[in-house]
Amino acid sequence: MKNYSTVFFDLFDTIINFNFKKLPAVDMNGIRSRTTSKEVYAVFSRYYPKIRFTAFYPPFIESYHRFQEKKLEEFREYPNRDRFQLMLNIMNIEPTGKSTRMIEEMVTAHMDGLASCVVFPEENKKILERIKTAGYITAIVSNFDYAPTAYALIHRHGIRKYFDDIVISEEVGWRKPKPAIFHRALELTKKDPGEVLFVGDNYGADVAGAKSVGIDAVWLNTKNRTSDDLTPPPDYIISALPQLDDILL
Repeated sequence: MKNYSTVFFDLFDTIINFNFKKLPAVDMNGIRSRTTSKEVYAVFSRYYPKIRFTAFYPPFIESYHRFQEKKLEEFREYPNRDRFQLMLNIMNIEPTGKSTRMIEEMVTAHMDGLASCVVFPEENKKILERIKTAGYITAIVSNFDYAPTAYALIHRHGIRKYFDDIVISEEVGWRKPKPAIFHRALELTKKDPGEVLFVGDNYGADVAGAKSVGIDAVWLNTKNRTSDDLTPPPDYIISALPQLDDILL
């Protein structure tokens, strides 16, 4: 087993997990979804009370998909407020003096809704404690388009003490798997790629991204997806974070 001095971790669905069942259900055209649409509409309707939820919801969903597609074109990171500006564009709502304030309030409502769904499993806490106690240098390297919420969750769940450095894509301007975000983490930790192990749940962003800059990678394959013919292959595959014991400790 190779020796590492440093471990980089993805944040969402690796250290902390989303449980979207905590969001309110929306039934539209026979389809049930759990989104932050009700929280965001509560803000929107204060500014545009004549626009009903049934007219608001389709642009809310369309803007999400178009925003994700835009980010994936070049793996650039755009701030979340751009998504809600896109939603207003789809709705043909002209910018006004109140638009900036409304967008910021919608971003806050959306992020607060997402944050309410986050859980930090006790077993994840324990493995982070063991890794830090063992003397590893550690960093979080996360794709997220609103850094304040990422930091708020890190502090709310007492995670900050386990990490020497934190890199959020909104602050870098690039998303994993772009090399730039990995290079930022290497610069902060002052480590060479060969000393580092990356742990993440997303094969394309985390594993392929890390391997592209010479960092070994652990694929946290919680959904038991097939690993056949993955190029590049993960160096390790685990189904739960505590299994890092077998690799690092």
